[in-house]
Formats: sequence, structure tokens, C-alpha cells
Amino acid sequence: MRRSGIVGACVIALTVGIAPGAGALAPFTGTGDAALAEAARPILERAPHDQAGVAYIDATGVRYAYFGTTEDSEYEIGSITKTFTAELFADAVARGEVREDTKVGELLPVAGTPVADVALVELAAHTSGLPQFAIAPNMVLGGIQWQLEGKNPFSFDREELLAHARCAPLLTRGAFGYSTLGYALLGEAVAAAAHTDYTTLLRERIVEPLGMSDTWLPLTASDLPADASTGFDEQGRPMDAWPIDAYSPAGGLRSTVPDLTRYARALLDGTAPGAEAMTPRWDRPFGVRSAMSWAVISRDGREYTVHSGGTGGFESVIVLDREAGRALVIATNRLAGLENGAFDLLKTLGD
Repeated sequence: MRRSGIVGACVIALTVGIAPGAGALAPFTGTGDAALAEAARPILERAPHDQAGVAYIDATGVRYAYFGTTEDSEYEIGSITKTFTAELFADAVARGEVREDTKVGELLPVAGTPVADVALVELAAHTSGLPQFAIAPNMVLGGIQWQLEGKNPFSFDREELLAHARCAPLLTRGAFGYSTLGYALLGEAVAAAAHTDYTTLLRERIVEPLGMSDTWLPLTASDLPADASTGFDEQGRPMDAWPIDAYSPAGGLRSTVPDLTRYARALLDGTAPGAEAMTPRWDRPFGVRSAMSWAVISRDGREYTVHSGGTGGFESVIVLDREAGRALVIATNRLAGLENGAFDLLKTLGD
């Protein structure tokens, strides 16, 4: 998910006392590649990152660098989860379980509402017209509690998600409009077509086949261990964890840098189930092309396939240079903006 979206949806502007000052990037732990750490540090220090893990993949293998953290550190990866959902959809189409033009109303109980007529591919392409977040009182209240107290704003079960969908307008159908609500519905629909739940589908079709043993999907706070990692906002305030229940297909995964590296390598070599979801098919503003969830951006004479993710207190990004067989993974326990720095670091490492 993206912070600005909830703020816009809730239409609030809050000043929350005096927040802690921005922290400095923790020292390189000595675990991993010192040269990668040296290249990454000045880029990460542009924003108030605290702890971070970095992985660089190219034809020679994988290099890691950790700042104040280890390879076992766990992060909420937010909207990068959407890429898994897009790949589950592409895989379901290849299996014949759904068609791209299968309607939401064929799989989920939303008959008689605007979203019933939306095709699954419209959800995958962010062209359904659904708003980014549900325009509903409980969503607005969740956003306010997040801003004031750092609480998880997305603790909605399946019935609440479907209620959000039933009352949602289709605002700009046919045009690109990033929708977390749409991706939550896409995940639920693909799971329904497979006669299972989203958690099981994700585990059986992507997580286990790729050997991502440290990637998992907590649905509620009771699923989290007592020592679950804590994230921080831009001001350094500790944030509640975000187990987001029925919204999980849009942003609920927790993972580690090594697991995200396994994922990136499988995407590069095409062995990830549903990897065709990365194929750019639609034009977006400012010269960006869109695949299913992934953005394809031309920069520095290269074409990059990218997705970032943020929750209340974590941020991560995956950037793929598919033509050159390179990728970069960064995960941090603090919101501070990663995409531009990731592009710059990938360029530095390729020079």
C-alpha cells in the first residue's frame, strides 16, 4: 500500500505533536559484500533509513549487504504482494481456471453492483475504475487511527471487503487508477476459482515452489509471534504491524531479503509461476508502460520492471533489468522513499 493514498482517501491532515527525529542509517554489519555496502550507503542515506538489507543479482551471482540487520530480518513488503497476486492470476488463466474476461460477479457474491461486471484483467491492470481504497466509514476511521496512533488501518475480514466492493463506484473505468481494493478482490476471485483460500493458493503455487520458506501471510494480529519485527514511519514513530486479513492479496506478505532475492531470480529466469504477468501491455502517463501490477520504466537507456511496497513502517522495492539479467532488492524497516535510490544504485552497480 501507499501512504499518500490512505491520507487522500480519509481527507485528513494531522499534526501529531513532536515526533522523534530522523535516525541515521545503521552501520554495515560486516555480513555480506563490503563493496555493495559502500555503493549503497550514500544512496540510502539520502532519506532517514534506519535498518536496511540490500541484494544485487547479476550473471555472477548474488551479493548482499546488511545495515543494522541480518539475513533473517523480516519485513512487511506491502504492495509487492500485488505482484504475487498478478502472477497467480496469470497462472490461473494458463491453467484454464479463469479467463482474462471472467467477471468478478461470476466468482464473488457482488451481484447487482457495478463491480460485478468488472473483468479480472481490469483489476490486474488497475483499469477497473475502483478507487484506491474503499470509500467507507470504517476505512476512514482506520486511516485516522493509523495517523494518530500508528494502528493497523486494514483489519477487515472477507465480508467487510465484499461490503466495500458492493458499495464502490467505478470512477474512471478504462483509465489507469491504482487500486488496492481492486487487487484484494482479484486475489479473492482467483482463490475462489481454484476452490481454496488465498493463503493456501499463494503458498502452494508460488511460495513453496520457489523455496521461499521465510515468506508468509499473517491475517490477524493473533497470527504474529510476540517478537514480530517493528517498523517506523518517516518521523521514527513505531508502527503497529499490518496483518491485513481480506486485503492481504494487495499487501499482506512478510518476507526476508534472501527470500525476495529467490523471487527476483525466478522472475529473471522466467521460472516463477505466472511470470508472464511482467509483460508490458498498457500505456500509462509519463511514458510508463504497465504490466499486471508491475510498472515498466525507461531510464538511463535501460528498461526496468519495478514494484515497491510500503506499510505503516516498512518499505521495500524490487527492480529488474530483465534484458541484462540484473536485479536489485532493498528492504527497510522505515518509510523514507526507495524507488529513485534503487534506480540510481542499480545504475552505479552496472557502470
